[in-house]
Amino acid sequence: MTDRETPTSGFMNPPKHTQFQKGKSGNPRGRPRKRDDLNTVLERVLKRKVRIRDEERKIPIRDALIWKLRELALQGDKQALALQRRIIEQAGLAQTDADDLDSLKMEGLKALENMGVTVNWSK
Repeated sequence: MTDRETPTSGFMNPPKHTQFQKGKSGNPRGRPRKRDDLNTVLERVLKRKVRIRDEERKIPIRDALIWKLRELALQGDKQALALQRRIIEQAGLAQTDADDLDSLKMEGLKALENMGVTVNWSK
């Protein structure tokens, strides 16, 4: 066998001038960051705090929006009232269950009986 020199470049042996330098990354800028989706951006914006008119305190934007919606609904704005109702229903705060209504009726009847009023209740 003859003594062969190993080739300076070839398969699995790139030329020295194209190899990465010691201590330097092959991807200097790194992996690009993941873009925020709409929910993340909306959540970040709604968490920001704002000052209310001339008051010293600050509250999150989401709270300020709910307060403003409440004010508009109380002033008689029908769209604000409809939106507020929809938000309350979707949040599960509306008391429309039959069990809740029955318990409220029973509490009212007990309160009347405690006052000395007799009520004949028949279904």
